[in-house]
Amino acid sequence: MKKIFEFQIIRKAGCLWLISMLTLWVAEAWSFSETPVQHNLRIELDPSSRFAKIQDRVVFKTSRNNCESFSFYLHSDLKLNRNEVPGGWRVETSNYISDDLSLLKILIVKSSSIPCPETFSMTLDYSGILLDPESDEQAGFMFSGGSYFYPQSIEGSSRVKFSMQVSLPEPWQVVSQGQCTGNKISKGKRNISWTSTHPSEEIYLIGNRFHVYEEVHNGLPLYAFLLQEEKELAHRYLQTAKGYIDFYSRLIGPYPYEKFALVENSRQTGYGMPSFTLMGSRIIRFPFILHSSYPHEILHNWWGNGVFPKMEQGNWSEGLTAYLADHLLLELQGKGAGYRFQEMMKFSNYVHAGNDFPLSKFGYRDSMASQAIGYAKLLMVLHMLRSQVGDENFLKGLRKFYATFKYRYAGYDNLRQTFEETSGQNLAGFFEQWLNRKGAPKIRLEKASYVSREGRYDLRLTVKQDSPAFKLRLPIAIWTNGSPVAEIHNIKLTEEVQEFNIQIAGEPVAVRLDPYNDVFRLPGDEEAPPSLAQTYGARIVTALLPESKIFDYQKFAEAVADPEKILISDKNSPLPEGSLWVFGRNHPLKKSFLAQLHKLEIEMDEMGIRFKDQSYSWENHSFIFTLNRTDQKKGTMTWVIAGNKESIPGLMRKLPHYGKYGYLVFEGSAPNNRKKGTWPNNPTELQKIFKEGHPRFLSEQKPLVAFKPF
Repeated sequence: MKKIFEFQIIRKAGCLWLISMLTLWVAEAWSFSETPVQHNLRIELDPSSRFAKIQDRVVFKTSRNNCESFSFYLHSDLKLNRNEVPGGWRVETSNYISDDLSLLKILIVKSSSIPCPETFSMTLDYSGILLDPESDEQAGFMFSGGSYFYPQSIEGSSRVKFSMQVSLPEPWQVVSQGQCTGNKISKGKRNISWTSTHPSEEIYLIGNRFHVYEEVHNGLPLYAFLLQEEKELAHRYLQTAKGYIDFYSRLIGPYPYEKFALVENSRQTGYGMPSFTLMGSRIIRFPFILHSSYPHEILHNWWGNGVFPKMEQGNWSEGLTAYLADHLLLELQGKGAGYRFQEMMKFSNYVHAGNDFPLSKFGYRDSMASQAIGYAKLLMVLHMLRSQVGDENFLKGLRKFYATFKYRYAGYDNLRQTFEETSGQNLAGFFEQWLNRKGAPKIRLEKASYVSREGRYDLRLTVKQDSPAFKLRLPIAIWTNGSPVAEIHNIKLTEEVQEFNIQIAGEPVAVRLDPYNDVFRLPGDEEAPPSLAQTYGARIVTALLPESKIFDYQKFAEAVADPEKILISDKNSPLPEGSLWVFGRNHPLKKSFLAQLHKLEIEMDEMGIRFKDQSYSWENHSFIFTLNRTDQKKGTMTWVIAGNKESIPGLMRKLPHYGKYGYLVFEGSAPNNRKKGTWPNNPTELQKIFKEGHPRFLSEQKPLVAFKPF
């Protein structure tokens, strides 16, 4: 069985990320050996029309079990002009049609009179228009396995190596994975060659009128392919790549490919490929991308492109990459606990019974809910695995997993076996629970008391979790009189209600469950501060438009609520259930917002809005506040005050990427963010304070490694 082509559009870090989503399953009677298929491509390409003449010499080792026939597929827009196959073999072609994809099937059939060869080679000459889903001459071109510009089998988990010589008009440049082995200009034509000696899942061909910048770092070529002449921008990305490549090589193992390149994409879509990343023009000019999305994509060379996930078991590569990039880089700054809480909030905000699924079913991100499962939940599961086996064994497991399965397919079963070998623990129950069970535990400290006994103190705790119970290793922080830094104890939670008796030397002052946010769980209603993501992710959402429309918020309302849930505000009507989008500076709910904001030391007057540290005028500024409802109904309410009508489309586009924040200030029509922040959380359900007024501190958590990228 083989998944032939997928296509879907998702959003990440403010840009569109394209992953294939059209799925076509076909049974096949033969299979390759473990050896990758070798393609030797010669391509003459006209970028303006995407017309290409291609020759491909294909070489692969066969499986002796069955080699009576081999099948390959090209896109149906390509015409097979000539073929060369060994004596005793014949070539048949036919159309293969699915609902959304038309392919040319090339069947190579063996005569019964000849034996099965160990190695098979053939040459195909073909021509036609190459498929690019976002074709635009000004935006360049991008061809991949989903374009079927080279013959592919439909054998599952097949891998490729290749050499590719491309001829096209100057000043066009092309980039692919692997190493550039030639780049010459002759008679107005550029002839460029790329060779990939390491296996990957598919072949990419990216082209545009690039300005190319190159450096060599410890023998590794580094490139920046930019659409404008910007030496300083290229320098920043090349220098940053050096730090992260060195960091992850030390953390996991040697960088797996022959080069690394940043490739600018005018389409604003982004991709992580073996040995390069394609990132949108607007995105790469945001300074924060250098140390957020960029290291994430660099790390994908190890996870996802260096070791390939067995998709039938679930895609582990996104969560593992997020854990060792997004999470680890903040953990090294002492911000790991806060980031983990943010990820748990994502799950809580966007995942519910109607859209939840187990990690073993995660393939690619196609919604906020799937992202919260495949990225945030798995990130937390990996953190719990690290706590279970210890940092040293966790690092050993990562390194062994990479070394063992480099350029190969690996699934969760391989990941489990590797960590069992490095830790000496049986992890079957851990993986079974977290991979195949939906949902998350919800935990609270039901009771806490203590008694003095013979110079010591017996601390008695009752911990409760929602049914059905999860099996958890739960940390507990205990503060004692005269010791402001908490002791950390660990308990095993297996039942819905459990009692624990912990003996301590000092008189307890306070106790708190999961003080560092180490356990994947649903934050309590009071623990979770209101955030924009809660309004976006609510199951019941109503948009309340102002009676007097100074600015037209109608399109914004239509983007966040169903038509029947868009209402004109009426002072006398009861508020609907669920979360609310509230539009306009003088909305009838203004008093409710102002009362809560006053308690948070935020004031409003005729001039604008005043925070503790800075004031912002009404003119040319937009404000967003998310707070809890003040009536008896559950949910959040988000107040949107646009600075001008022109800012509304930009707010609609940008706000989904600020989901973790409770308040935001933007300036101008673009608009540009000027202030952002979160409200304080309140872990009431997780803690018991026996004596007020005593100082309480948590010791700093040790990061996974002591070294940093820079």
